[in-house]
Amino acid sequence: MNDYEVAPRKRSKCEVKKIPGQTLDFCRDIAAANSLGVSYGTYMGMKHDAEAQEYYEKFGVRLKRRRAK
Repeated sequence: MNDYEVAPRKRSKCEVKKIPGQTLDFCRDIAAANSLGVSYGTYMGMKHDAEAQEYYEKFGVRLKRRRAK
């Protein structure tokens, strides 16, 4: 191999870039929001609305969120 040839690199097995010090779920949510072209807060609102709708369709009652103390 000479100086002009590039050694093949192994692809990363991780589907999203990991932000140092943050959880993988947080990194996935940021990547999903970025792919949709919306802000993180907007994405989380859409995600929680979808979860509430799924809960309503499954059990027939609205999902009650717990308050933080």
